[in-house]
Amino acid sequence: MTKILVVSNDEQFARMLNYTLTYNGFIVEAAPTLDHAWKYLQEIHFDLILLDYKFREGNGLDFCKELRHCGSGAAMVVMGECYDEVSILHGMYSGMDDYILKPFNMSELKMILNKQLERKRLMARPIVYGDLRIDLARSLVTVKDKILSLGKKEMDIMVILARKAGRIAWADKLLTEERIKLLSKKLANVAGEALQIKSISGVGYKLVSCG
Repeated sequence: MTKILVVSNDEQFARMLNYTLTYNGFIVEAAPTLDHAWKYLQEIHFDLILLDYKFREGNGLDFCKELRHCGSGAAMVVMGECYDEVSILHGMYSGMDDYILKPFNMSELKMILNKQLERKRLMARPIVYGDLRIDLARSLVTVKDKILSLGKKEMDIMVILARKAGRIAWADKLLTEERIKLLSKKLANVAGEALQIKSISGVGYKLVSCG
């Protein structure tokens, strides 16, 4: 069953969410502070975290960023009382998946939760391109059953290239020439010439199957 962590310093509001989400078939735990949330997350795997934007000890967006840095794959939905476009964009870059404006009705919340949980399920499916297989759930990359050992940023790049296999992935702060060269060497050691990362001059890179 789907596990949701509700992080809110509004006790009455959290109780209402707990009751409603439990009634709708979710397993729910509630934390009144970010510190309490950290303790829960060290012991329990949650599929989704629903948290307030503001807390005395910090804010929800920074919390999302820290969780992402720790490798959390949980979907994260932030609840706020105002719509600040700059903050929302910052939140998306920090690891937040969605934002819902208070007050909201439960049908609106259920729609957002179901959308994010479905996206999470789709993202967890293995990515397969020719002999390449990326198991996202286990952070495992194999080529013809040979393990391709990658660091965190290399894994992120490999996922981007594999999702756009045969098409161009635009160069950016992550997809740099230096990183692509190192990744290409590792890929060649395992795949030989069967899989290659082609450089598209002045544009970006694409993963191609040459087998």
